[in-house]
Amino acid sequence: MQIRLLKISNFRGISALDWKPGSSFCCLIGAGDSGKSTLLDAVEATLSSRWFSFTEPDFLSCDTSNPIVIEATVGELSRALKSDERFGLYIRGWTSAGELRDEPEGEDEPVLTVRLTVDATMEPTWELVCDRVEDPRTLSNRDRALFGLVRLAGEDARHLAWGQGSVLARLTGDNKEAAARLAEAYRTARASAKLAEIESLADAADLAERFAKGLGAYVEGAYEPGLELGRSGLSSGSIALHDSGVPLRLAGLGTRRLATLAIQKSAIAEGAIVLIDEIEHGLEPHRIIGAIAQLKADQAKALEERKPTGQILMTTHADVALSEAGAESLRVVQTARPGRATAIARPSSPDLIRPLMRFTPRAMFARRIVVTEGNTELGLLLGLREDWPVRHGGRPIEQQGAAVADGNGEQASSLALALAGLGYPTAMFRDSDTVLAPATIAALAAAGVPVFEYGGGLNTEQAIFSAANDELVQALLAYAREERGDAAVDDNLNTRIPDVGIGMIRGNFADWSLLSALDAIQLREAVAEVAARKKWFKDQRIGRGLAPLVARIAAANAAAPLATTLAQVEAWLYA
Repeated sequence: MQIRLLKISNFRGISALDWKPGSSFCCLIGAGDSGKSTLLDAVEATLSSRWFSFTEPDFLSCDTSNPIVIEATVGELSRALKSDERFGLYIRGWTSAGELRDEPEGEDEPVLTVRLTVDATMEPTWELVCDRVEDPRTLSNRDRALFGLVRLAGEDARHLAWGQGSVLARLTGDNKEAAARLAEAYRTARASAKLAEIESLADAADLAERFAKGLGAYVEGAYEPGLELGRSGLSSGSIALHDSGVPLRLAGLGTRRLATLAIQKSAIAEGAIVLIDEIEHGLEPHRIIGAIAQLKADQAKALEERKPTGQILMTTHADVALSEAGAESLRVVQTARPGRATAIARPSSPDLIRPLMRFTPRAMFARRIVVTEGNTELGLLLGLREDWPVRHGGRPIEQQGAAVADGNGEQASSLALALAGLGYPTAMFRDSDTVLAPATIAALAAAGVPVFEYGGGLNTEQAIFSAANDELVQALLAYAREERGDAAVDDNLNTRIPDVGIGMIRGNFADWSLLSALDAIQLREAVAEVAARKKWFKDQRIGRGLAPLVARIAAANAAAPLATTLAQVEAWLYA
């Protein structure tokens, strides 16, 4: 099963949402309170077999006069759902262009639309809707179970026992023998129930172990059914999964979550819809990567075998999870204020976002992003940001929800446009030695992307050296020698300015003009040309180490293009 269209009205913090996921794997990110978890809650409330109790806070602004209405149109239907005996009369059509119509045509995918309505009475109603059928069909919890939904939220250990309604109970099937053995165990108090001898329980535990290992859960020994005493009486809920004699509910949070997800997912025969809220909760980075990789591999295998792939809708605040999910799965959730209308954007071209998600995915969690043209500029801003809080009440840009991202050279403009298309306030910081094409300038302006540059054809090295006094030029040369080696820097300069001589070059910059035919301005231009051509500072780490010197240069020459441009970037990040 896969959701093709989701509509939400007046549910919690979402006044309106109309979303087409468009993928079997969607990774939802967005600022806090943007509605990511609410979206998963809406899907679960609509398609889960569980009964949901609603209260006033579930209504937008606690206003019960406007009913909650959630519609989920589901495709990749199982045979049971499409049968005339079930819901065949309510089948609608989903076109290849992603449109819904009540009268399906030959090439349309069969879909069903489930509508959940909650009014001021707080009584939820689940119905199948189709405009060509006059009366909607009310859905029971057993009907909704056919949609194969699995939700992994926080800590939920109920599926780690054979209690009523648990997935383990469904995997086991007939448990009459277990009930009889429990009665015996109750009569003999703590006497061993020998539950591992019951073939159906042992087989279910073995299946659960394999599923859990597949998603990266830690298994100390082997899963087995065991009796948990200390409860009021004994029932099927007293039989729980154990790992080498220890109840699995006592395992670490991450292992419990992965085991629970694996067990639930395994019980869906034809492509589950899996909802995962904050997959990183309780997991180390390597297990986050492993779990996502396994979920994607399961879908790829199902696709190769021409089986239903199901759908993963996952939220995250972890850069490692976002990076592993990939650019194709990225969905950015944004809720406008004060109206609370929610929109979900996807990259128009995943290739443009892919390098950012691979190397600095944390930038995608920011509220506003400055894209730098190269490593020098990136390192420079990352270093300067350490000094900015002094002027802003001690607040770093991260507390403002701002980030600096690598634009990967010539791709910076395209990346800035792509981020703006996803709804991020975006700016660009670049040098001016190459001129942007008129079409690019127009596109950036139309997207509301300001471009901060030095002007006058200056590159970053020229902007720095031209603004520096003699003392700071000397400090810049000392830093270059420290990073690139004395001989390399001095030889580079001697080749470019031979009349100064290697001895004078190794001395004080203020004295160079005594021997050179070049004046002070021309000498700075020559040094900057060598620094750019030999890439003295074109490294993120070196650029970051350069930042304290650049801050001193800008402070000493506030009217220089370097200082004014950096001030514009700082002001935008703190806006």
